[in-house]
Amino acid sequence: MRPALPIAANASPAAGYVLAFVATAVAVIVAAAAERWLGLADLSLVFMLAVLVVAVRTHTGPALLTAVLCFLAFNFFFIEPRYSFYIHARHGVATVALFLAAALIAGRLASQLAMQVQALRIANLHANARQALAGKLSVATDASGVVDAAESVFREGLGADAWVRLGDDCATDQGGGVEEHGWWFLPLRAPSGPLGVIGLKLPPSSTRLDAMQQMTAKAMAGDISQALQRTRLAGELETTRMANETERLRSALLSSVSHDLRTPLASIIGAAGSLENYGDAMNDADRRSLLDAIRTEGERLDRYIQNLLDMTRLGHGELVLHRDWIGVDELVGAAVGRLQRQHPAARFVARVPQEMEPLWVHPALIEQALFNVLENAVKFSPPDAPVEIDAHAIGNAVQLDITDHGPGIPEDERARIFDRFYSVARGDRGRGGTGLGLAICRGMIGAHGGEVEALPAPSGRGTTIRITLPRIEPTP
Repeated sequence: MRPALPIAANASPAAGYVLAFVATAVAVIVAAAAERWLGLADLSLVFMLAVLVVAVRTHTGPALLTAVLCFLAFNFFFIEPRYSFYIHARHGVATVALFLAAALIAGRLASQLAMQVQALRIANLHANARQALAGKLSVATDASGVVDAAESVFREGLGADAWVRLGDDCATDQGGGVEEHGWWFLPLRAPSGPLGVIGLKLPPSSTRLDAMQQMTAKAMAGDISQALQRTRLAGELETTRMANETERLRSALLSSVSHDLRTPLASIIGAAGSLENYGDAMNDADRRSLLDAIRTEGERLDRYIQNLLDMTRLGHGELVLHRDWIGVDELVGAAVGRLQRQHPAARFVARVPQEMEPLWVHPALIEQALFNVLENAVKFSPPDAPVEIDAHAIGNAVQLDITDHGPGIPEDERARIFDRFYSVARGDRGRGGTGLGLAICRGMIGAHGGEVEALPAPSGRGTTIRITLPRIEPTP
């Protein structure tokens, strides 16, 4: 790619003055040819054109020199008496004088206009380079991305190889740039201290940068410094956020463990102690009651530990799907059967169409997800109100709506009930819950490509948890 603006674009000053002599010689030749073969009388226009050409291609000094040389050449070769600087007639003196004045003025104006055009072109190229840098810096997410963007833009936009080094120990103490041995060094600074240094390698033909190039390089260095500050601040905020999130989860986990592990353990230990100390004095009904309590609390403890293990596997991406065909009615029946063993008084109404096709899923995981939702619904349904389970085929997916008739969940909190350890007196935290059941349900359903959402119950009282599972055919 051709660089938009080479850093070393400064032409040698002597070249402009050489062009002045060449342009004058060419003007003499052209004027002589025009006079001999074209019969052109006003040859001053040829020399005026030479002055304008030099003026627009160089700067004021060569343009003025060309005007003087063309004046002398016009006088020497084409004003009577020829081959002499002596002017015989008054009108000849006026002609050459006016020519000199016009040439000087035209050369001056043309040179100024050319320099303004060149300055505008350079300013536009520098603005484009800064715009390109801003675009690449805006998408840089870390310090390495900022460095890559800086090196790319300096190379493509300004034609200079850039070298960026980050760190407090490599920042120069100079307030501006330092030029030495073909390099231009600029510090990258922030209010909190130096960030690093950026070096631009100058081409061998250039010894230093002009004022415009220095100003653009400093402005781009400032943009790079701001981008580095932004990425550093974003990294610090992310680190702080992760630390806060880790602390929050740790506190929630400890709180949950302290309650949900100690409570069943205390019940198991108490029941076992009673059997040990007073078992011989108890009747069969009392002993059976204590054994049932031990079994129930042990199963509760097992479910909690299983939930923790499932959440760990989900969090680390270690959940493996072993798919198989299973009917929706089988999934619902298995989950309801497990729950009724733990809550004999719970009531369920399941509506699953007989013609509903089976699903290609991991049966144990979907059953566990459905069990977690049903367990949560049982906790919040009144004793006289059943939990309703409705299955529907919607396009190429199956929807399972689990509806309770409890107090419901406010709209602004429905999405949050699927967060781990969500600590409000609703959802599965409500009556001795761990805050993991619905989170695990979302993870298991999500692993199958499905979705879980909380909706208001159709009756206006309670909550509907909708599970949507896509129909997937097994790969041959």
